Amino acid sequence: MTWEEKFAALQALGDCSLRMRQPGDWYVDARGVDVKEGGMLAGRYGNGTTPEAAVLDHWERYTTQVEAGQVVVINAMGGSRRHVRWTGYMWRDEPVEI
Repeated sequence: MTWEEKFAALQALGDCSLRMRQPGDWYVDARGVDVKEGGMLAGRYGNGTTPEAAVLDHWERYTTQVEAGQVVVINAMGGSRRHVRWTGYMWRDEPVEI
């Protein structure tokens, strides 16, 4: 997948945007998307010197760096809460006890 396709897949999870702190300092802002481990939720934000590098870092944080016992949570505080995991070609809903 290209970095643009990965960004589109990340946007499928929720409101995801590229932001620049200053020239050469980019990050991906993904509001309402966290990683759950045990009883804790943690936001993860990809960083990089270019938009591409930031997206690729963010991608890793929500795909390959999500370990066993962790799950990606969308809209944790809303009525449409979902738990998902990247399967290698799509986001799959995961049954998780809240």
